[in-house]
Amino acid sequence: MDNGDNRIVLFGAGGYAKSVIAVLHAQGKWRVAALLEDAVDEPGKAVLGHAVLGDRSRLAELRQAGVDKGFVAIGDNRARCELSGVLLEAGFSLISVIHPAAVCLLDASIGAGSFVHALAVIGPECRIGRNAIVQPFASVGHESRIGDGVHFSPGVHVGGQVRIGDHCFFGPGAVLFPGIAIGRNVVVGANSVVNKDVDDNAVVAGAPARFIRRNDPAP
Repeated sequence: MDNGDNRIVLFGAGGYAKSVIAVLHAQGKWRVAALLEDAVDEPGKAVLGHAVLGDRSRLAELRQAGVDKGFVAIGDNRARCELSGVLLEAGFSLISVIHPAAVCLLDASIGAGSFVHALAVIGPECRIGRNAIVQPFASVGHESRIGDGVHFSPGVHVGGQVRIGDHCFFGPGAVLFPGIAIGRNVVVGANSVVNKDVDDNAVVAGAPARFIRRNDPAP
């Protein structure tokens, strides 16, 4: 490993990690110094040319080597937030990964550990929380407030002044009307149209979206 403040540790070696690595290359700002994964499922595993060096037990060594920034590339919302906490406790700060072709309008803010893919649009005065995922062609309207660990799949459209709690998942093509409030740990099905508030821990789907079942919160 060489010295420099552009090195990061990337945690996660699945499909989402491929997207993150691709955007890191497009940014041209950060260099993956180490790719880590707990419970590596195959010897010699590599992701887009980056070998998996080990699991979280390598964090202290990397920190001592001068690497002080990291990112968690794990798709599960709660696991991503939990492992981000592990990085912080180990002395790393979290970066955000934003594709140069994403559009973040005036006074929008993106929380640490969040990922915004190409052709996503974040409206003016939006607040995106920590460890969020905004996939291609998704849009978040003006003045919306998005919690931590939220995942917007491709093509999700969120109206202005929407409130969304932590750890929610929105399937591809979902549409949220302006001004509504979504609770914590909510799942919205693909191509659903949400035109009214949704309580915590609900799974909704359809056009208009209707309650399907309870989404049990993680212990």
